[in-house]
Amino acid sequence: MSSIGTQTATFTNADIRKVVENFAADFSMMSQATGLRTRESVAEVVYDLRVFAEYAYLVSVTLILRDKDRNKILAALYEVSESATGWVSEQPGDNLWPRTPGGSLFVLATMNSGWWNKPSSGKQAFINNQSLHGTWDLTTEDNSLSGLTSRAGQKYASRGYGWERTNYSK
Repeated sequence: MSSIGTQTATFTNADIRKVVENFAADFSMMSQATGLRTRESVAEVVYDLRVFAEYAYLVSVTLILRDKDRNKILAALYEVSESATGWVSEQPGDNLWPRTPGGSLFVLATMNSGWWNKPSSGKQAFINNQSLHGTWDLTTEDNSLSGLTSRAGQKYASRGYGWERTNYSK
């Protein structure tokens, strides 16, 4: 006897929040270790990213650590998945990034076409209505991770929603 069936991944904003909380733990630990962001700054970025995720605009988040000369030292790429059913959610970790006086810890949010197709006034209205902290504008800065070596990191998931982390280093 055989059976055929389909499975659909369903998740709620509560699932998104659980996943974003794991990212928040990573980001907070990295910020504290590097000395480059305050707790308030981390909380504001996490809030904004959670809102973008809840409205399904977020494709990925990249954290890039640069030294005082703007050389990329480390990075973590979090790719959003809306089909993470079956993933085993892992614990935050591997976040003891080096103290980096004069450096920067840059946050890059990659958004989907639903966001970029909005007129400027629509984006600004969303930012205002959701009380976002950043402007989340296009950047012309080179944020590629070329020159860094990748290795698998954690997966954070709740039901069908997840963020898969890839770590990058020199």
